[in-house]
Amino acid sequence: MSQIFGDTDDKRALYEALTRYNYFPNQRANIGELPPSLDTRQFTPEVAEEIAKLEEIRGRRKSGYDLVEYKATRYNNVPRVLGLVHPKGYSLLVKCIHDNWEHLKCVTENENSIIKPEFHQSEKRLVVMNYEEPFVKISRSHSSSFAKRYRVHADIANCFNSIYSHSIAWAGVGIQEAKTQQDDKRTWFNALDMYQCKTKRNETQGIPIGSAASSIVSELILGKIDGALKSKGYVFHRYIDDYTCYCVTSEDAQNFIQDLANSLAIYKLTLNLKKTSIIELPAAFEDEWVLDLKSALPSRLGSAGENEPKISADEALTFLNKAIGINKSTPDGSVLKYAISLIINYLDEDANVSLLEALLNLAWHYPVLLPLFDKLLGKVEINAGIFEQQLNVIIQENADKFRSDGMSWPLHTMLTNNVIPKKETAEKVIASGDCVAITLLLEMHDFNAMIVEFANTIIAGDDNYEKDSYWLLLYQLYLKDLLIDEPYTDKVFRCLKKHKVNFIPRNTKTKAEINCDKIQSEMTSNALKTVFSEVTIPAVNKNPDEDSAVF
Repeated sequence: MSQIFGDTDDKRALYEALTRYNYFPNQRANIGELPPSLDTRQFTPEVAEEIAKLEEIRGRRKSGYDLVEYKATRYNNVPRVLGLVHPKGYSLLVKCIHDNWEHLKCVTENENSIIKPEFHQSEKRLVVMNYEEPFVKISRSHSSSFAKRYRVHADIANCFNSIYSHSIAWAGVGIQEAKTQQDDKRTWFNALDMYQCKTKRNETQGIPIGSAASSIVSELILGKIDGALKSKGYVFHRYIDDYTCYCVTSEDAQNFIQDLANSLAIYKLTLNLKKTSIIELPAAFEDEWVLDLKSALPSRLGSAGENEPKISADEALTFLNKAIGINKSTPDGSVLKYAISLIINYLDEDANVSLLEALLNLAWHYPVLLPLFDKLLGKVEINAGIFEQQLNVIIQENADKFRSDGMSWPLHTMLTNNVIPKKETAEKVIASGDCVAITLLLEMHDFNAMIVEFANTIIAGDDNYEKDSYWLLLYQLYLKDLLIDEPYTDKVFRCLKKHKVNFIPRNTKTKAEINCDKIQSEMTSNALKTVFSEVTIPAVNKNPDEDSAVF
C-alpha cells in the first residue's frame, strides 16, 4: 500500500526517501539500476542538511557541480546515461524540495500519471517504477477504451535531457509570474531552478536521470501539461514520458497529438515522432512478441499454485530458445529480459543451474541480462567462483565498450562471492575510466595501488568538473585513508567522513542511521498515542438490570 505525502510527519519520510533510498538511481521495483553493493542509506537528512549549510568555495556558485555518469545498457545495447549527483549539489536540491514541499506535493495528486511520487512503505522509496500486473493494465485499458475507436501512443523525445530548467518556475507559478520575478532568487521556484542547475554544471538544459529529485521536477512540469490535456476532455494516462490516449474519432486522435505537441512546446519539449502512432480499436492490449512469449510458457503456469510442478531444465531451455528466436525478429522490446523474468521464480533446482549457464552466455551479448544472472545465482547454492573465467571475459568485453553496467554487475557478483578478478581484468576496468566500476574494484583491495595512481592523475588537474565526474571514487578512497590529501577544499568529503558515510556499506550502522531509526520510532510512538487518545471508551453501565436487558 502506498501512502501519499501530506503532513509534517510524512515530510520526514519524504526527506529520508530523497536522501537514503532514492538518491542514486534506484527506481525499479525488483532489480535496481545499480548493483545493490552501492547504497545511500547512510546519507541521511541530517548529513544532507549539514552539507547544504557548508559555504561554497569561490567559483562554485556559478560553475555548479558535475556528476558521475553510469551507462546503463538497454535491450539494443545502446546506453542510457544515469547520473550520480555530487553530494553538495544534491544536498542543496533536496533541502529545497523538502523545505518547499507545500508547493510541490501536487505531483502526488496527478491521476493521469501512473508513476508519480508517493511513499512506498515497504521500500521506503518515493519513486518506484512498477510495471504493473497485467490484470491492472488490461482493466484500465478496458475502462478507458469503452466506446472509443482509436488508441494513441505518444512519447516525449529525450525527455529528461531536454527539460529546460527555467520551465520549472513556469510550471510552478505560471509563465507570466515566473518571468516577472525571474531575478528574485528568494522565491521557491527560482531557488528550485537554481539548485537543479547546480547538479549539472549550472546548465539550463537537461536534468540528471535517476534520482527522485529529478522525478519530482519532471512530474511538476509534465503535470501541468497533463492538466491542459485533461481540461480539453481527453481520456489518457502517462507512464513517465509515454502517453496513451483513447479517442472516439480519428479527428480526436489527431487533435490529441497536436494539443500534446503544443503543450510540450510551451515548456520547450517535443514529441518523438518515431514513437507516435494511432491504432484503430479493437486491438491487442499487449505487443505481439509478449503474446508469443506467454503462449510458449508451459500451460500450467497460467494457474500456477504452490503444488504445481516447477519448470524443468528441458522446459526452461526450450522456452529460452523460443525467446531467442523471437528476439531476433523483434527489434523493439527487451524480449530476453522479459522472458527470463517470466520463469525465474518457477524453476526447479536443475533448471536453476541450467539457466545460469545459458544466461551467462547470453549476457556476453546482452549486458542488460547480468542483473538477472546475479538474482538467479543468489537463489542457488553455487559460488560465483565456478564462473570466474566467464565473468572476467564479460568484464573485459564491456570495459572495451565502456559499458558501466556490463562491468559493475559482474564486479558486484564477484565482490559478494569473494572472487577476485584477474589483474588483466582490473587493468581494463581502470583503463575504461568508469567511475562506478573502478569504485567497486576498489572494494577488492588487491588493486589499490593501481587505483590510487589513476585517482592521483584526476586530482592533479585543476578542473573541478573532472574531479566531480569521479567524486564517488575519490570519496571512497578518502574514506579509506588511501589519499594523501583531500581532493576538495570545500569540506564536503570531511563532513561525509565525519558521519562515516560509506556508499558501499556493509552490515554496520552509523550514528546517523541509528538517529534516523530513533526519529522514526518516536514518530511511530507519537502517532500511536494520538490514535489511542482519540478513541472514545464507552462508559461502564453500573445498573445490573440495564445490563441484563442489553444481553
